[in-house]
Amino acid sequence: MTLKTHTIKKKDESKNQVWEWEETPEVVAAIEQLQKSSQRVQSLEPVKKLHLGNTNHAPLKNKNDS
Repeated sequence: MTLKTHTIKKKDESKNQVWEWEETPEVVAAIEQLQKSSQRVQSLEPVKKLHLGNTNHAPLKNKNDS
């Protein structure tokens, strides 16, 4: 187990953020699994969009309305 840190530096140094976490074998395995699944998602072909036509039309009038 190792302690990892990451510092996010801001313009105002009093607002800097320091993130710390313990890197356990479970965390490393979870990150590897996340990277594998992300690569699989990116390798998929994009889904083609279906043309559904124009739904912007005037409403139908009833025959009883005169």
